[in-house]
Amino acid sequence: MLPVAPATGVVDTLTGDPILLVLVVGLLLIVFFAYLYVRRTLMNLRDGYEDAYRGK
Repeated sequence: MLPVAPATGVVDTLTGDPILLVLVVGLLLIVFFAYLYVRRTLMNLRDGYEDAYRGK
């Protein structure tokens, strides 16, 4: 059986150090918004190619 203690250690570390928590949340937000930005860019690029192919 796997021990459960390391997961609680990670949670305790994140909640115990507010600077580390802010850094982790900040990095997650940057990654999330970068994903959304790239996704939007690629979707608009695809729509542009499709519109040009149809002759609009």
